[in-house]
Amino acid sequence: MWGKIEHYFDEYPVRKLIAKTLLKYGLRVSDDMKIKAGDIEVPYTKIAKALDVDRRVVKETVGMILKIPELKEIYKNLEPTVHMKYVGRHVGYGVIEIEPEPRAVGILAKIAQKIADRGINIVQVVAEDPELYPEATLTIITEKGIPGELINELSKLEGVKRISIY
Repeated sequence: MWGKIEHYFDEYPVRKLIAKTLLKYGLRVSDDMKIKAGDIEVPYTKIAKALDVDRRVVKETVGMILKIPELKEIYKNLEPTVHMKYVGRHVGYGVIEIEPEPRAVGILAKIAQKIADRGINIVQVVAEDPELYPEATLTIITEKGIPGELINELSKLEGVKRISIY
């Protein structure tokens, strides 16, 4: 998605950084010029400090987003989501992270089928956008651990570059 909207910020590198960060964390922009994580307001100063930028540029970025219809529709509908990558194992879930070959097609379908064939339920899937994350990964959380032989089988699938278990 980032690749479809980043051009709006080409003349403003700092605004581009801010807009990309809002998108990455699912921070939405409201009509009243607020930045929110769900219903919790995130002050401009906190965003500015985290990115080492001036808070006024954060406010200008929000204003710009609200003036451009395509951006407004995207940013006013963002939501943060729970990612269970690091907590899944603490509640007994299986967690595998796959680094696919760039632009590999059908990886999720192949892996999900192999997991389903073993009678293991998938609880969550997070596929990172390669335009937002330089080394995008596919993280799959399952209701129980993945057996070692299945990990070996998955690692041999075409398009799978690396697999990590958490």
